[in-house]
Amino acid sequence: MISIYKKYHIAYWCIGIVEIICMVIANVSFCQDTWYPAVPITAVTVMLVLVDAFIFTRLSSKKIANEVLPLFYNCQVQQFIDELKRLFAKTKKGPVVSLYNSLIARGYSAINDYDSVYECCKKIKGKSYKAEYHKYMIEYYLEKEQITLAQNEIEELRKLTNNMKNPKYKEASEISIKNAEFAIRIKQGNYEGAEEHYLEVLNTVKPLYPITKSSYSYALGKLLFLKGENERAKEYLQTAYDLGGDSKYKKFAEEFLQKLANEQSTLP
Repeated sequence: MISIYKKYHIAYWCIGIVEIICMVIANVSFCQDTWYPAVPITAVTVMLVLVDAFIFTRLSSKKIANEVLPLFYNCQVQQFIDELKRLFAKTKKGPVVSLYNSLIARGYSAINDYDSVYECCKKIKGKSYKAEYHKYMIEYYLEKEQITLAQNEIEELRKLTNNMKNPKYKEASEISIKNAEFAIRIKQGNYEGAEEHYLEVLNTVKPLYPITKSSYSYALGKLLFLKGENERAKEYLQTAYDLGGDSKYKKFAEEFLQKLANEQSTLP
């Protein structure tokens, strides 16, 4: 993680080298007659190096959260993808590979490139990112109309969700499961409960980022269109279009708005 930001990477190594030099000097100074002082000196140095790594990892994570993720949240999806590719261009191995692929899969999903989503999911190996793996594999299988495989992934995600300790992650995962279940029901012509679910998310999720509002507005608009409630559908589809940026939600909302306009034009 630290290596994606050059200035943090340089600072991390410089501080680490200084700490090791200090350890060597201390060992030379205090271990001339006995080696015993080397044990606490080395232990303290190792601890300081670990603290050094922790601090710069947190700084790198915060920088991504403040500078990269907002691109996605504000529906600048292609820019989000491009920035991730630039930052992680030299990442070849380690846990950061799973992080990168879980993040960029989010972007590919938002532009409806599910072949790329699938390729990303194959590279998500880290245990900490398995929930993201299952989430995007659910979306992939739903897009490919492979309902049984999607349901299998839902069950795997449910198992992980039940054991989650972080309330924020658990709530997000539970919403993802509900989204998938309602998506399957809607594909099967069962619309019961879907409207209430989408409205609840729109009214309760905080902060309600443009990407979230656009996606749920599109889902609700599409549902209302399928139910024949065209005037209500238009309101939500227009919201999805207005906020959607370069995401699939704007594109799809535009297609449904055109269908509504065509139907309106054929009325006597």
